[in-house]
Amino acid sequence: MFGNLKEFPKPFGSFVVGVTQMDFLDEGRKGVFDFAKDELRKIPARIYYPADSNENKEHESYVTKEEAIAAKKGSLGLISIDSLNIKTHCFTDVKISSKQKNYPVIFFNHGYFSYSSQNTVLCSDLASCGYIVVSLGHPYESSAVRYKDGKVIEANKELFNEFKKTMSKDNKEKFKNLLKNVYSDAEVVSASEAFYENFKGTTVWNNIKIWADDTRFVADELYKLNDGKIPSMFEGRLNLELGFGITGHSYGGCTAAQVCLEDERFKCGINLDAPTYGEYRDKDIKKPFMVLGSYLIENCSRTIYLNNSEDSYAFIINKTEHMDFTDYVFFAHQTRFLGLLGKSNMYLVRDVISNYHIDFFDKYLCCDDKVDLKKHKFTEVKSRIKYKSVD
Repeated sequence: MFGNLKEFPKPFGSFVVGVTQMDFLDEGRKGVFDFAKDELRKIPARIYYPADSNENKEHESYVTKEEAIAAKKGSLGLISIDSLNIKTHCFTDVKISSKQKNYPVIFFNHGYFSYSSQNTVLCSDLASCGYIVVSLGHPYESSAVRYKDGKVIEANKELFNEFKKTMSKDNKEKFKNLLKNVYSDAEVVSASEAFYENFKGTTVWNNIKIWADDTRFVADELYKLNDGKIPSMFEGRLNLELGFGITGHSYGGCTAAQVCLEDERFKCGINLDAPTYGEYRDKDIKKPFMVLGSYLIENCSRTIYLNNSEDSYAFIINKTEHMDFTDYVFFAHQTRFLGLLGKSNMYLVRDVISNYHIDFFDKYLCCDDKVDLKKHKFTEVKSRIKYKSVD
């Protein structure tokens, strides 16, 4: 009825896509939230990676039962459990490809109260092109996480209510004004600063640091994986000399910027249709960085582009809304009724997102100077590029 797909598009690259889950216990962080004071922080990671064969295995499920229930509830029932049974092109625990000695690593973080597989198409495209993609869950702020031992942590209602309270009626009106007005580069700095002053000190603003700390901790653990201190298939297979790339949607895009600001191991990053909650908002990230999204980023995230002293990119896809930058564009067309999806072609959106991601990380993580992101001529994309000035 709505034109939803039963199967995700096949990945771009030549590698088969393997997927596995690993859980990382941070014994140095206890009581991250007041309602779980005695709990150590445990971060689940869904890892997509290049493989040579599917080993005759069945395709990996897209979401867990708990994530499916949460998605249905969060969409006011518009997303059915059946629509979440969409076929992926991922295969669980197959052998990592032997075609290369090791592979570069990218982190992905999902949106607030979403789930770690929400951008499976993008993560699969990257893995099929030779990247290992580590997609994190964030306990109590993901819709639901299920650990390998079967334990489930659902989203915390108090945190969700705090998130909703932040966007009060007054702030919603200010947000609409910020979106619809036309500002010069000089004007948008003060306009966005005035808007984001309303969020400083709130849960929405402060918890970016929690997600950034989750990301940085798992980055620490990857060194142990690569050294074999933590047994896994990834021993010696991670190219950590390159550092890390990072991307994320919405709150995960804020996390990408925050991590790039504070951790030198992260060499470049991408913000997928995110506002600018967090300490990085008015700072120079000093890393190659891209903002890619809907009209939302024109005024809400332009300062990231303007403040950055390294190569910066801003790409806006016409006729898109916030959830076009997730897998919703393939299986949840009915959420257009909620204003979550726009009218752009889903295959065009996928082509833009994945091609720009692949080229950006090829250029700035893998240091391929021959890559030129200006080669793409997408008619539905408004582009701005600002290269680092050379004295």
